[in-house]
Amino acid sequence: MRNRVLVIAAAALLLLPFATASAQDAVGVAQVRAEPSNVLSIQPFNAVLLNAFSGEYERRTGTALTFGIGGTYWKVPDTGDDDLTYTSGDVKLRYYPQGTALQGFSFGGTVGFSQISETIGTDDTSESGPSFGILLEYQWLMGASRNFAVALGIGAKAVVVDEDTIGSEDFTARYPTARISVGFAF
Repeated sequence: MRNRVLVIAAAALLLLPFATASAQDAVGVAQVRAEPSNVLSIQPFNAVLLNAFSGEYERRTGTALTFGIGGTYWKVPDTGDDDLTYTSGDVKLRYYPQGTALQGFSFGGTVGFSQISETIGTDDTSESGPSFGILLEYQWLMGASRNFAVALGIGAKAVVVDEDTIGSEDFTARYPTARISVGFAF
């Protein structure tokens, strides 16, 4: 019995350096693989379905906070003799309550500047003003390097303009927003 214990103890002592080296490798790999701090994304479904083109850059500014900028051009589908377009640029601030910025659930706000243009026949009308909105979103970072981003979100936006200037029946200064984004995290 005593010999059996000595053999097991000797085998354990011989294997101990390999177990330590393996643990160090696992820690080293975790330290080498840094989490992305930036996401550059587009909304391809909106472009195909709604003729709305959007892009965004989001940067981690803390463990649970990000700052971003985004731009959108949306040509409202033709419903008659008028053409209506929304063009906007926004600054976005998102808070990730679980403490992992760029990943998981977030809520935030946007502040920006928007221009609404209308063409009826040969008459062009344009109105510009500040805009603001709210965001509720969820973002995943996927892949071995966690550099493929997918985000889903909803929100609402308001544009502060003289609503009587734009005569199109399709015009609204307050509207819901939806986001299905894909992008590159780095």
